[in-house]
Amino acid sequence: MLRNQRGGVMLFVTIVGAVITTAFAMFFSSIVLVESRATEGELAKTRAYWAEMGNFAYALSRISESKMCGSCLVSGGNVKDSDLAPVLQSYFSELNNYKTWTYADESTNYSITTIVTAAPDDNVLRATYSGWLMATSAYTESSLVAGLNGHLPQMELRLCVGLNNSGAKCGALNHNNGGNTTAYFSLNRLTDLAG
Repeated sequence: MLRNQRGGVMLFVTIVGAVITTAFAMFFSSIVLVESRATEGELAKTRAYWAEMGNFAYALSRISESKMCGSCLVSGGNVKDSDLAPVLQSYFSELNNYKTWTYADESTNYSITTIVTAAPDDNVLRATYSGWLMATSAYTESSLVAGLNGHLPQMELRLCVGLNNSGAKCGALNHNNGGNTTAYFSLNRLTDLAG
């Protein structure tokens, strides 16, 4: 009878061990999955951020090269902010072939499309010739990216254009700062509106 009890105890210990091992394996795989999703979410945010920084850097280089000239109907001063904003928008539009980023190594359903909208600074007290402009990013994301538990950064760039030299600072938003078409600008702020 003692031998039968030893076998029953051994069977009980084996079953308990198997249950504990299974529970530990399920717990460990759950933690790895959560950590993997968090890492993928941060990777998507980083990819979107740098795509947006590339858009902004391109537009700033175009300002330096073209002097915010657009169609150059007005040379020198007195160019309204409402006329400068479409010129800035056209620089972002030049990137239409480079606004969708796909990552085939992740999945064929992994893509981020950047969209930038330029406008005069939205401050109500803004002067007509202030030179202050802003550009705001947005994204269209594939379903795989959208499910990564994180919001992509929504970057907003505020800058002043039409300055007289590279070290100049723009005046207040409610002052007419000249409305010039020059290669010089001053960055006021770059903000992540989503974070």
